[in-house]
Amino acid sequence: MSPRDSSESTCLGPGCDNPVKQTKVGRRRVYCCDQCGTRYRRSSRPTADNTAFAMASLDDLYRLTAQFDLSGAAPQRDLALIPAVEKAWNDIKTAVVLQSRESRVKTQVIAQALHISPSTLTRMMDGAPARRDRRLSSGQIPAQPRSQRHPASGPARPRWPEGGTGDMDGAAPGCGPAATLASALSHLHRRSSATYRTLGTEVGVDPSYISRAVSGERIPSWPVTRKLALALEADPEEILPLWRAARGYTLADSTDVQAVLRGLRTAAAHPDIETLARRARLSADQITLALTGPVLPDWETTRAIATALHGQHELIRPVWNAARAAAISGPATGGSTCTISAGAFG
Repeated sequence: MSPRDSSESTCLGPGCDNPVKQTKVGRRRVYCCDQCGTRYRRSSRPTADNTAFAMASLDDLYRLTAQFDLSGAAPQRDLALIPAVEKAWNDIKTAVVLQSRESRVKTQVIAQALHISPSTLTRMMDGAPARRDRRLSSGQIPAQPRSQRHPASGPARPRWPEGGTGDMDGAAPGCGPAATLASALSHLHRRSSATYRTLGTEVGVDPSYISRAVSGERIPSWPVTRKLALALEADPEEILPLWRAARGYTLADSTDVQAVLRGLRTAAAHPDIETLARRARLSADQITLALTGPVLPDWETTRAIATALHGQHELIRPVWNAARAAAISGPATGGSTCTISAGAFG
């Protein structure tokens, strides 16, 4: 037996200083007893951020509930929001249960508080870590092996401080640009009634990948997103700004304000012109011109429509600025011929 094998070391169990005697066979021991081994393994595990899970779920719940109209003018849109609200609410419940177990609250006590049986609670908690991992950003979760049938990820992209993940297969956050893209794809999928299998065949990827893209768990590459938009009978040019924002690209080089607004309208489940006009406190003609007209709307009009569509001002403002610059320089440089009027809509 070598000197190293016969030497003694100090137990690595938290709070334990007992010596550890090495045996002639087997792996080198780092703890003195099974109890210290359990404590050692627990201490070496990465700590799960259940508080971040809870806060991300709560933010998503706030965002979704703010989109309800409840005036009776658009009941189908309100119905479409309910499954997403239920998912966010279930994530909050899961996060609180994880926090309770982390604080050593007994299973029986948790089950009584939730008015369910301990066995139901156990079954619910089987998938709790996976729910937490999907909710949190991909940067906090180790990458999972990817099927060869799924598109391969490309080089790293620039990231926004909030929202886009910058990863082709990164999990979309509960709010921000990535969630806006997911909302648009989800609405298009519900409108089409196409199955994941059919869409997977048309796009050329696994049906499960389509499911994750539509639900917001993945941000596909642009070729996949474009094919998916075409399969869902949508204009890819309206989805492109949402995809670029979700992936963390700057939109300052884009000048198609109307396409961004139409994409936001799709993400908001395509409210009718009258409903949108009421929310934005504009006329139906103003809304129609802003979405399809040749004249660039002024910023106040653009911001009002984006707000009514639950869009992020910081995303559309660079596009509007670029369109305004192109409109001003167009006649002199032979560029864009789009005209602009500061009071374009009265």
